[in-house]
Amino acid sequence: MHLTRVLQPQLCISLAQVAQFLGISPALICRIEHWAQILFVHRADRGGLFLSYRKFAAWVEACAQTIRVCTDLHLLEWLGEVIKAELQRFQYPETTLNYWRQLWSQQHYKLRLQTA
Repeated sequence: MHLTRVLQPQLCISLAQVAQFLGISPALICRIEHWAQILFVHRADRGGLFLSYRKFAAWVEACAQTIRVCTDLHLLEWLGEVIKAELQRFQYPETTLNYWRQLWSQQHYKLRLQTA
C-alpha cells in the first residue's frame, strides 16, 4: 500500500497553499484536482502542471498526525512498514525523517506500555 492512500482522507492542500508554493497569485489558479498520487493544477497563465503531494508541509504533517493518533500497536507497526517503503521510493529531508522517527518511537513506546 502507498502512503498516499493512507494519508488521503486527512490530507488537505488548499488553493492558497498551492499558490504560495508556486509563488503566484491564487487568482492565477483556475482549478486544482486531487488525484491519487499527485495534484493537477490548472494555471490561467501556463496551462496544467502536476505537483507531488510530498512537496507540501501538509504531507509531512498528515503523516505525523497519522502516527500520533494511531491507537493500535500492530497498526502502528504496519504504518512503519508503509513509511519505510515510502522512504525507499522517495527522498525526504533528514529533518523530516527524524521527525517521523521520533513520533513513531514515542507512539510505539506509549502503546507498548498500554498493552503491558
